[in-house]
This record gives sequence, C-alpha cells and structure tokens, in this order.
Amino acid sequence: MPVFLALILLISHTLFRSHMLILDDLFRAIIFIGIGLVFASMSERIAKAGEALLESEQALKATLAGSPIPAFVIDTNHTITHWNIALEEMSGIKADEVIGTNQHWKAFYNEERPCMADLLIDQLSEDICVWYDGAAHCDPSEFVERAYEATDFFPALGNEGKWLRFTAAILRDSGGHILGAIETLEDITERKVAEEALKESELRLKDIMTGSPMPAFVIDTDHRVTHWNKALEEMSGIKADEVIGTGKHWKAFYDRERPCMADLLVDELPDKVPGWYAGKYNKSDLIEDAYEATDFFPALGNGGKWLRFTAATLKDSKGRLIGAIETLKDITDFRIAGDALRESEQRLKTVLEGLPMPTFVIDRDHIVTHWNKALEVISGIKADKVIGTREHLDIFCNKDRPCMSDLLIDELPNKIPYWYTGKYKKSDLIEGAYEATDFFPALGRGGKWMRITAAVLKDSSAVVQYAIETLEDITARKFAEDALRESERKYMELSITDGLTKLYNSRYFYSQLKAEVDRANRYNHPLSLLLMDIDDFKHFNDTYGHLEGDQVLMRLGQVIQRCLRKTDSGYRYGGEEFTLTMPETKGEAATLLAERIRKEFEDEIFSPQPDTEIHKTVSVGVTEYVPGEELTILLKRVDGGMYTAKEQGKNRVFFAK
Repeated sequence: MPVFLALILLISHTLFRSHMLILDDLFRAIIFIGIGLVFASMSERIAKAGEALLESEQALKATLAGSPIPAFVIDTNHTITHWNIALEEMSGIKADEVIGTNQHWKAFYNEERPCMADLLIDQLSEDICVWYDGAAHCDPSEFVERAYEATDFFPALGNEGKWLRFTAAILRDSGGHILGAIETLEDITERKVAEEALKESELRLKDIMTGSPMPAFVIDTDHRVTHWNKALEEMSGIKADEVIGTGKHWKAFYDRERPCMADLLVDELPDKVPGWYAGKYNKSDLIEDAYEATDFFPALGNGGKWLRFTAATLKDSKGRLIGAIETLKDITDFRIAGDALRESEQRLKTVLEGLPMPTFVIDRDHIVTHWNKALEVISGIKADKVIGTREHLDIFCNKDRPCMSDLLIDELPNKIPYWYTGKYKKSDLIEGAYEATDFFPALGRGGKWMRITAAVLKDSSAVVQYAIETLEDITARKFAEDALRESERKYMELSITDGLTKLYNSRYFYSQLKAEVDRANRYNHPLSLLLMDIDDFKHFNDTYGHLEGDQVLMRLGQVIQRCLRKTDSGYRYGGEEFTLTMPETKGEAATLLAERIRKEFEDEIFSPQPDTEIHKTVSVGVTEYVPGEELTILLKRVDGGMYTAKEQGKNRVFFAK
C-alpha cells in the first residue's frame, strides 16, 4: 500500500507541474486535498480490510495504466515491472516487449546507460546530476521526498526529438524497504519551443530597438522602462542604464512628472489622451488602437525640438496587455521647412497673380492650388470656383484624359506621347518641362488653340510637390499657319499636277517611277508600266480645233482616274500621251487594266459639232519591269509596245515583253 500511495503522490505532482501555468491556487489545493483523502481512505481500508500486497500491486498497475502521464517502474534488479499505455505511445515500445527486461534505456538513449530510476535503485543519488550534467535542469524534487527531477532533450523520441521533464522516486514497502523505483515523464517540447521562441522574440525586439534609427522606448504594465534605444540616448542625453527599470522616462521630455502617451495606453485610458494632448493628437491610420501626436519639447536640444510621436500597446499571443512602446521622430527641420514653404507659397501666389500669362498650379493630389487672373479671363471661371478641386480636368481636357501637369505630378512623362501624340516636345528652356500645342473646344466661342507648357515644382530636397501649367492663346497664329500650309499644299499640288487632265505631270512621273523601281528592286516585287496615245489626235485637233481637242484629253484623264486602283498612279506624259505606274502588278494583270481603259474610252461620245457623234480610241503599250534594268530601257520598251499597237491597226493593247 505505501507503494501505491507514493505513486499517487508522484503522478499528482507530475500533473501539477505539467499544468502549473494554467492551474490556480484553488485547483492545486483540491489536488492535495484529494491526495489526503486518498491517504485517509486507503489507511482506513488497510485498517479495516488488511489488504494483501497483491491487491496493492494490482491497484498500482491499474493506476499506472489509466494515467495520462508516461511512466515505468523497475524493481531492485532494474527489471521493468510496469510500462503504461501513455509511455507506449510516447516511446513506440509496447509493454510486453520490455516488461521483465532491463532494456528501458532503449526508449531514451542510443547506447546503454542508467536512467534516473536506476541511479535511485542503486542509491547513487549523488551521481544523478553527474549523469545529467548536460541537462537543462537537474534538482531534487520540491514536492516528493527523496525524488529527483531533470529536464533534457531526447533526440531519439518522435520525428525530431522531444524535450522531457522526468521525475524519479523510490518505492518502499510498509517496513521502509526498497521495492523499486518509478519514473514519470512529461513531454514539454511545445512549452520549450514556446520559451525559446519567446526568448528569440525578446532578442529580436532588443536588436530592433537597438538598431532602429528612430528614438523609442518600451514600458511594462508597471510603467517601468524595459527598453531605451541608442537613438533615444542621443536625442535625450539620458543613457539606457540610467532609466531602464525605473519609471523616470518622463524626465527626457518634461520638466515635471506627468504621463507620456505610452503611460495612458498602459493604464488603458485612451480617453485621457485628449486631455493631455488637446489639438495635437489623432488615432493612427496604420496601427490599431495606436495614437499619434505632434508637440514641441523645449527641454530637448538647444532651443527645443518638434517631435512626432506614436504610442501603441504591446500584447502577448493571448491578447493580454504586457506594455507599450513609444516611438519619436524629430520633425524640427520639417517644421522649419514647412514655415519656409508657406512663405514661399505666398510669394508664388503673388508672382502668379501678376503674370499676364494664364497659369494654374496643382498639388500631388491633383488639386488646384493656384488659378491666376489671366486664367480667370480666358476660361471665364473665377479662382474660388476651382481652387481646392480637380475641375481643371473638365475645363481643359475632360475626365477621360489628364492634363500635361497631371502626368508630370504623377512622374509619368513617358505617358505624354500617348495623350499628346504629334503635339508635344521637350522644353528647350526648362529642364524636365514639356510643351504642347492643342485645341481646347471648351475655351471661348468655337474653342481655342493653346500652347501649353508644364513643369514640376520641387522642394529643397528635390521632391516633387506641385506642377505648374501655363497657357498661351495661339488661335490667330494657328489659323495663319493653317492657311499658309493649305496654300503650300495647293502650290505643291499645282506644281506636280497637269491643269487640264488633273493627272500628275511628267516631271512628277519621272521622280515617282524612279522610287517605284527602287522599291521593286529592294523587295523583289513586280512593277508594270502603261503608255497610251490617242489615235489620230492631230487630225481631230486640226478639224475641230484645240478646245475640242482639250475635251478629248480631259475625258481620257477622267477614264484613267476611274480605272486606277489605290496603288496605281496616272500621269499626262506629254501632248496626247498618258502613262500609268502599277506597283505590285504583273504584266498580264496590267494588260487587263489597259484593255479596260481602252474599252471605256472607246465608249465615250464626243460632239465637236451639232448632230455629230465621234468616238475616239487609244493605242496602249504595256511592259513589266525587269529587275536591275535601266529606266531608259524600260521606257524604250513600253514606248515600242505603244507604237506596235498603232502599227497593228490602232485601238488595241500590246504587251511588250
């Protein structure tokens, strides 16, 4: 029976140790009261029933079998007498494979060596910590008399090894004689991994805090400083070892004791933040339940510093509050620059207002910040209607496309060609600026042509803050340029066109023929040439006069134009001779087109005199260009083809190969 009672004590202790993080004092009390009741009950049963040793051993076996704690028992010969189900699952070794042997060491070690229970059986308790010298923990048990505990890693257990907390105790009979020893084992791998992760996390936090260029400190729930990084040492002039472990962090910022923002969050008093930081704070947009504030600290540096600081609570994995962190950023230079920027903006506004050139400015959000008087006049829109809006998009462009200043503020100059194809160029005067000419139908009556110039405005750090766009009304100049271009176009057209037939003239024929020959040679594509002459045209002229002769020439020009394909071109070669160039066309196909022209012209009716109807005809020579030959040869061959057609009776087509 004492053996059974010792076992109950040991298992209860192990259960207590494995759950000590979550058991409260009441539950522990219940466990020990239960143990006491078991003592009392068993003692009463001893007194009343006098159970035999066999019954005690049976109770020991049943208790071990039902215990969730892996355990084994050895006798004084180191022979295993009990090996419970929980230990079978942990070790992968069945009880019937090991009971009656002394091979229990195989469950834990790669080579034979004593377990803790073996050392107690041999009364070698002084050697326990020698054998477990490398263990993370080895001590006499605080709860079981003459028992020992140790914590060690067993690589042979499981897939990647296990951390075990194991306890061994002697089993004695009622006379105090040693019967054996019991060893219980608790798998604490998850706890150990969690502890290591916590240590690693704390080290990372320390490294991050130390290496961060941003001043920061951390306090616990008792408002004691736990971290005070190098950057904060430099800013405050207070060394970490002077403040860590104290609640004196306020001294870095204030001349008398008062809470920092981190203190208010640790006390879960965010509603007190407005009282201490009225008009200076806001909830963080980035960190949940964090607060930000900007304030001036006269005690910092020479003349004080402007700081932007952020405080946030720190919680453990279960969401329990464990402290707060406060980071600080010196924005003194930024504030000074901001004041200077505001002054600069005022000067810019004054300059823009005095400019005679329509001008507007937008910020990084495409919001209009300036809209000068000249632009009010040209657009008909007052500044107060558009400043603070994005209405410039509707006035100059439309909501489907950006203005040039919008592209520059977004740093997308590569998109300008897409929106201003053929209309823009880089400015010759302003680096990084662009110019364009475009028509704005919404401006004035009937729209206006404007020359626009857009450039970015940068701060002293070369960061883009604004974009400016100026506009110059060039409508009158544009109309003059368009008129000039139209005049030049007409002049050019007249210079290459035959005035009577509206076909191209012979001068243009020679330049185009050379270009077509070069193209045919370059790509090895076919090219055909037609040359036609009006039959008996001199006789017609002499009989009816030159005015009637001109009618014949014009009508042939019209027939040619009707029959031309998109790739073909027709020319008045001279007098009554006409020619056609036909790219991408073999001689046979060219002959068919020549036949069509011949037939359509033959069907034309001329009335040079009343009640007189005359039909005129043409003789046509056709040839195909031979790659590499001279132009003179080509022209001579087509000319010969035309004369052959005349010799064969006129009004016909001849293909000169």
